[in-house]
Parts: sequence; structure tokens; C-alpha cells
Amino acid sequence: MDESKDINDKSLSCLVVECYGIAKDHGWWDDSSAPINFPEKLALIHSEVSEALEEYRNAKHPIGELYFSGDDKKPEGVPAELADVLIRIFDLCGHYGIDLEDAVDKKMRYNNTRPFRHGGKRA
Repeated sequence: MDESKDINDKSLSCLVVECYGIAKDHGWWDDSSAPINFPEKLALIHSEVSEALEEYRNAKHPIGELYFSGDDKKPEGVPAELADVLIRIFDLCGHYGIDLEDAVDKKMRYNNTRPFRHGGKRA
């Protein structure tokens, strides 16, 4: 991780490259034992969302707080699990060469053109 650059100064593209690099360096894209597949990676993103839900359900506070557990002081709680969701998404985009920054920009611009509560659905 580039310690010289604060996380708040990093673009989505930079985070994608960094998260993918860390995952690759730690063997998470080594397919020597079994091929890596896109649906499995999506399921792992979903599992992090589920872990955020479990943290919420177990928290003493409505949204939960970041806390640290164990001797290694691993970050835990809803914020940590949501961070894991983003890290897995960034990693996946890095591997497949998805320009997430551009996709988010285009999707946000499109969403801004949509009518109030489009589709009549509840949040």
C-alpha cells in the first residue's frame, strides 16, 4: 500500500489497481488448483454483504462501529465488512480490466436523470 498517499486522495481507479495487486500478491488469483470463475467471485462479494448484515444484527448500536478484535487487531463491524465488499469489487474489476471509475460516473449521471422513485418501488 502506498503510505505516502492518503486513502482520501485516491481515485477509484487507483483503489482498483491497488486492491487487485494486493490480492494477486497474496495468491488469491492463483488458479493452479482450480479455475477461478466470475460467479464465484460475485458470490464472495455477496458473502461480505451478508457478513455486514450479521454484524448489524449483532451490534449494540444501530449501524455498528468499527472495532478491533484478537491479537492482530483485525478491524470488525459493519464498516469493516462494507470495506470488504468494496475491496472485493475493486479486486474483481482489476482482474477483469473493468473501468469502475468510468462506470460509476456514467451510472450516476444516468441515475440523476431518472424521475423521483422511478418504477414506484419502495427503497
